[in-house]
Amino acid sequence: MQIKTLSLLLALSAAAAPAAAQVSGPASVPMGNMYTPIFGVTAGIAIPVGALADDHAAGYALGGLVEYGVVGQPYALRGELLYQRFALKSGRGVGSNVNLASLGATFVYKMQPSPMNTFLTGGIAIYHATDAGTRPGLNGGAGIEIPLTGFSATGEARLHLMFADGRPVIALPLTVGVRF
Repeated sequence: MQIKTLSLLLALSAAAAPAAAQVSGPASVPMGNMYTPIFGVTAGIAIPVGALADDHAAGYALGGLVEYGVVGQPYALRGELLYQRFALKSGRGVGSNVNLASLGATFVYKMQPSPMNTFLTGGIAIYHATDAGTRPGLNGGAGIEIPLTGFSATGEARLHLMFADGRPVIALPLTVGVRF
């Protein structure tokens, strides 16, 4: 009788494993875990928005990041450093180029897994802009991650808002990057 009971339990557990694998929902395993950080670099075009766009042309953005994911959860916490440069438009005699640097913490939420994973971001940062000083700010956006062998390629669009005296500094960097 014990052999039949043991055989029945083994059969039930074998049938339950494929059923558990069919559960839908957010990504179950991020690229890293709580103890293994994911490092990355980004580069792209930075588009000035609002009052910044009146006198400055599109520029470039360079960044670096370290991200900590939680195994079995769709979210991660990212620390990042971003540098953006906007040149003064030709014909504008008064003014100077604007450099915008930020150091911040960003919350990343990974959407439903697919061959190309999508994610949403939102965070806070300390920004420093030429002629505007150092101020706090917010950022938010969306991105896509394409897993490759040993690393991932990413693309992101994020709106950055620096709270400055008088007029806020707003920029939209469109970046591509690699994470490993």
